[in-house]
Amino acid sequence: MYTEWHEKLEVGDSLVQLLGEMAAMGTAICWSFSSVLFAVASKRVGPLVINLLRLPLAIFLLMATYTILQGKFAIAFHSAMYLALSGVIGLAIGDTFLFNSMVMVGARLSMLLLSLSPPITALLAYIFLGEVLNWLDILGILITLIGVIWVVLERPEKNPVIQKQLMWKGVVLGFLSALAQAVGLLWAKMGLGPNVDPLYGTLIRMSSAALILWPMSFLLKRIKNPVKLIQADTTALKYLLAGVIMGPFLGVWLSLVAVKYTNTGIAATIMSIVPVTMIPLSIKFEKETPSLRSIAGAVIAIIGIAILFLS
Repeated sequence: MYTEWHEKLEVGDSLVQLLGEMAAMGTAICWSFSSVLFAVASKRVGPLVINLLRLPLAIFLLMATYTILQGKFAIAFHSAMYLALSGVIGLAIGDTFLFNSMVMVGARLSMLLLSLSPPITALLAYIFLGEVLNWLDILGILITLIGVIWVVLERPEKNPVIQKQLMWKGVVLGFLSALAQAVGLLWAKMGLGPNVDPLYGTLIRMSSAALILWPMSFLLKRIKNPVKLIQADTTALKYLLAGVIMGPFLGVWLSLVAVKYTNTGIAATIMSIVPVTMIPLSIKFEKETPSLRSIAGAVIAIIGIAILFLS
């Protein structure tokens, strides 16, 4: 049933493009939930433990789901290579750059630099894939990014005094994280092609990222038996499992559905609205009252997304 449905989808069809845009929206929502869930779990057992365990857990879920729904593991070498490289640079290296940038210059500036990823993605897709945006697409992307940046710039940093040397390193790493995210999406699009299931592509990307992060953690001697730490805190385990389902499993799967079936730059733009989709979750879990500025930014971003859906 799943196989027949997947094979009937034709890239470029207007309804299929809508499916890709809806998948990008679903990605942003899933990533918002996973951010909250992983943050709670990280506070209990540490971010490194969560970062190491989320990948093998997600791989297990992806492998089980794909085996049940599809089960065909044959893939062209060039597709597998692009998807593996996409996982390494987008999920492993890109996230590492982002996390280090956050430590050096704070979350606000890091997220602002990460918002450069959609225009970089659109430019790379134009150069290497020949994807062309019409004026309405460009307008929608610009309005959406203005809304996201407006929300991101609202909160001051808790530690505003940053050493000049760390500032430059953090800015460079933040930009490199945006570039890595863009290149990762571009290679994912090239790896998927017309015949590769996004679920299988997600499994390959996640596995390649794990093959980089785990050995790197061993070499840097940063592993402290994460399994024992999780076993000692069942609450952290619950949040970890929920975060894995929403983020590395559903979120990354939907992100590949998005880049497969719609314009790469549009998909990247819609997926970048996590700071906006986080607002209702902050109200629910952190008891925050949204400011007029954050509401205005959310409205602007929604208008931009509406233009992208209608273009």
